[in-house]
Amino acid sequence: MSTARSSPPACGRLDVGDRRGRIPTGRVPQVEIAQTRATALRSTAFDGAADVHDLEATVVYGRRTVVKVQHRLHERFETALRMESMREQAGVRVPALLDAGTVETVSGPRWWLVLERISGLPGERPTPAQQRQVGEQLRRWHEAGDQGGLRLDDPGALGVMLGSARFLVPHAYPAISRLLDQACAGQPMTAIHGDAAVGHNALFEGDELRAILDPGAVETGPPMLDLAWCLAVDLPRGADPRWLLEGYGIAAVDQDALDALLPLMVLRRLIDVRDEGPAEDARRLAGWLSVNTPGLLPLIAPPGTG
Repeated sequence: MSTARSSPPACGRLDVGDRRGRIPTGRVPQVEIAQTRATALRSTAFDGAADVHDLEATVVYGRRTVVKVQHRLHERFETALRMESMREQAGVRVPALLDAGTVETVSGPRWWLVLERISGLPGERPTPAQQRQVGEQLRRWHEAGDQGGLRLDDPGALGVMLGSARFLVPHAYPAISRLLDQACAGQPMTAIHGDAAVGHNALFEGDELRAILDPGAVETGPPMLDLAWCLAVDLPRGADPRWLLEGYGIAAVDQDALDALLPLMVLRRLIDVRDEGPAEDARRLAGWLSVNTPGLLPLIAPPGTG
């Protein structure tokens, strides 16, 4: 007798009032990074040098392996470990996990990993083939269902997902968080990567996707959020949404949800890029918003302007 597959859980209300940061997102103290890194470098799985001269290094490369250590307070060991289950069970192209552990520090446990080293570079100018492959990988991720971890509707999770917006545009954060709450309400919830694009956390050799890297801290959320963020990162570099959606599978795309989320992710990306990214990317993102959703741009104007 067949059993009907249960529907994905729906997204509940988001924590729009989390202005102080219920989940800390700051950097792990340097002394704890160094302590954790020293332990990781002693792993027999690592094939590189055990002496590191850059005291702030959180990634150390060997010949065929790489050490990665926790560098942000909100990063969870379980998130890093879940990448391996995504590789084994969902067939997502991620580096193989070779060793892992935690180190007790004065402020709590900090994690480290030894991963397979995969060659390649982010896609500087997204090609149709690159976009299709990222779309296909995100589909695999989402089809894994709810794998646990931090949900977007958990207390404090929205502040983590919005990243630096709370600090760079504090006057706009309440409005932006409310708009995301409205856009996500009732959406299905699946495992999400949270921070992948052709130009970010993906490695290519030419048009061939070699690996998807570092997932975001929010692990369960509306799947269209992943597509919206991917496009927000890649649009200023010439991406075309149709190639990403073709790779993902047009029939699986909730166009209404994507249309609601894309402007908000473009706005989020613009906030970050204005702070530390290329000026040309900021100009193009602002131009996209001015054409498609002009009402959002005034939200991030400095107080007292406009």
